[in-house]
Amino acid sequence: MSCCFFQKKTFVKEKEYNDTWRKQVIYQLLTDRFARDEDDFEHPSQGRTYLGGTWKGVTKKLDYLQLLGCTAVWISPIVKNIEGQTGYGEPYHGYWTQDFTKLNSHFGTSEDLQDLVNNLHKRGMLCMVDIVVNHMAHPGKEAVDYSQFTPFNQANDFHPWKYIQDYNNQDEVVSGWLGDDCVNLPDIKTEKSSVRKFFQKWISDLVNTYKFDGMRIDTAKHVEKSFYPPFIKSANIFAAGEIFHGNPKYVGVYQDYMPSVINFPLYYQLREAFSYPRIPMFEYYQKGVLDIRHNFRDPTILCNFLENHDVPRFFSQTQDNALALNAIAATIFSDGIPVIYYGQEQRFSGGNDPDNREGLWLSKYDTSNFLFECISTFIRLRQSLIKKNPKFCVQLSQKIYLDKRVYAFYRTGVLIVLCNGGRQTRKTIIVDTSSFSQNPNQVYVDAFSKSRLQSSEQKLNLTIKYGLPMLLVPSE
Repeated sequence: MSCCFFQKKTFVKEKEYNDTWRKQVIYQLLTDRFARDEDDFEHPSQGRTYLGGTWKGVTKKLDYLQLLGCTAVWISPIVKNIEGQTGYGEPYHGYWTQDFTKLNSHFGTSEDLQDLVNNLHKRGMLCMVDIVVNHMAHPGKEAVDYSQFTPFNQANDFHPWKYIQDYNNQDEVVSGWLGDDCVNLPDIKTEKSSVRKFFQKWISDLVNTYKFDGMRIDTAKHVEKSFYPPFIKSANIFAAGEIFHGNPKYVGVYQDYMPSVINFPLYYQLREAFSYPRIPMFEYYQKGVLDIRHNFRDPTILCNFLENHDVPRFFSQTQDNALALNAIAATIFSDGIPVIYYGQEQRFSGGNDPDNREGLWLSKYDTSNFLFECISTFIRLRQSLIKKNPKFCVQLSQKIYLDKRVYAFYRTGVLIVLCNGGRQTRKTIIVDTSSFSQNPNQVYVDAFSKSRLQSSEQKLNLTIKYGLPMLLVPSE
């Protein structure tokens, strides 16, 4: 299906969704790991089994999320998964579907889920649901019993069992199976008319029942692109696809078929610039800003992240708080929608799956720690700028200064100065303010350090201390 057809059919609604979601700061959580019905800070917080997190638990912690400043919540998949232990544990994450027509009872009841969404809406917050349309799940290497699945309960509803070997072969990526002989993921024939009709009705009913505002589409690159326009039209909500790939040219094509994607191209540049190997900021600017603009239809609606459930946490790769704060500032103030992964605000440091999926109760939901307060400060500044000037969300950032270790850019109402030198860095730069300020002697306040600085004849002397970012707002 052509890009033009998609845009023509969905442009009006897509613009409405995008305008709403650009203003959000999304908090991604795994339902099983965020909050239990009742607090138990000594309860186990690691492993590959269900640990008791529920939708009711999430509802009880909405004050916590609002104190952080987040305005939307992305919850993990909600449908019934396979049961029992596998070689990779239990499907506490929600991505191993068995029955699309039932909810995962480990997370609660239909009333609990409705109550969560209703409470979010009462607070002026949005709810994004994670969905999987690419596959179902089967443990072990024995022949798959397709009759256990609902509604796709016949072998001809799936592609033949063959694991993906060549990820550079897109046909194989779409028709091959994910997983292995421990847990394999039977690949649904989403090109079939009957399958598409089911999914279109299913997502429409799901949205109408629970009033979701958006959806994240898991393993989106493993489904043929033509599936998405009619599916998203049926959902009638915002959609962001997971295209797990670092090449903006590869990922950018998907924005012709869906409003947004999870911004993996930026993620890889954030990691390389602020953890290892700390590439020069020249390279970060080229790959993390210019290449993305060149390859995406609309960078202002991409979902930007530094951590998620499929990658190691940032603090598993460096313990440098200055680098972390710069990377977080880049996530929140770059063009697009910021996504905070649960536990990021508590400085969790788990590595690969499952270590990056800790139970948040381990932190006792501390709102006074340094990182929680910093992230909250960043988020609240962004949201205040949006309220003052809605164009903040649609105007691309403007490069102001660039050298090997410093990149400064202007977003409407704020000058962001990023440094990847690390916590021992002290560096002075001179910034020309003429491109964004008409006042040659403007006073600026750093929203992070609270220090005040004044330009002189459109020149602003900035001293970066301890490698920390600067968020400079004109003083009124």
